[in-house]
Amino acid sequence: MALPNSRMVQGLQARMVEGFFTDLATVIYRTAGIPDEYGQPAYTEVETEVRCSFTESPRAGRGGTEKWTSYADIEEINAEIRFKGEKPNKGDRVETQSQYYRDGYEEQHYEPQTFEIVGIIDRDTFGYICALKKVSI
Repeated sequence: MALPNSRMVQGLQARMVEGFFTDLATVIYRTAGIPDEYGQPAYTEVETEVRCSFTESPRAGRGGTEKWTSYADIEEINAEIRFKGEKPNKGDRVETQSQYYRDGYEEQHYEPQTFEIVGIIDRDTFGYICALKKVSI
């Protein structure tokens, strides 16, 4: 049962983003378009910056990879991201920007990483948890 869209729900969402989403990432939403001359779909991409909670190498036994068995091949899961925003799809990408949200991102010397979304759990009012697979570009 979904919670009603009330001030209380909006307050909980805001507290969650402020208190738990301490990382910054860009979600790259991909939409398939008209196939190219080789029959492969051409994609358009929209990038959206989100505050999130990013966890590299989720551990089994603590609710880690076990929860993904019906969504993705757990052998290929390298990380998880939690965020509130537009619903992603499998195949969309995530590029991490910084960890431990601060005013001075440039001071962190954080090396961005790129991942592909391989599984999605919809948490309704509280956003999405996505299983991520490392992408080499």
